[in-house]
Amino acid sequence: MTHTAPMTSEADEQQAVEHVVDRLRERFPSVVDDRIRAVVDEEHHRFDGRPVRDFVPVLVERAARKRLDAEAEHVDVAPDAAALAAADEVRRADGAEVDPMEVARRADADGGDFLFGDLGGRAS
Repeated sequence: MTHTAPMTSEADEQQAVEHVVDRLRERFPSVVDDRIRAVVDEEHHRFDGRPVRDFVPVLVERAARKRLDAEAEHVDVAPDAAALAAADEVRRADGAEVDPMEVARRADADGGDFLFGDLGGRAS
């Protein structure tokens, strides 16, 4: 049996989760940093031991944002222009797919739901 390398490394996933914390800090300025980090860490640990890691940061952000929405006022934060441009493009010139995490974030921000529902095991 051939072992394939994971699409997302542990370091990449951790960096993506740190970006989630940063975005939530902007969105919820009334919530102390320790609370935001605690919510994100709790949601991130829900995926411990799960073999498919590619969408974990998106799922963590979605779940953490829902929890924080219930706790505090949030501030609407406009997505950066580069992220919007990447999500609008269907395929890059080299034929590679657009980052699915950004597409999911955009759909969620527009009021949509994650493509496959809540893969974290919780009812929406």
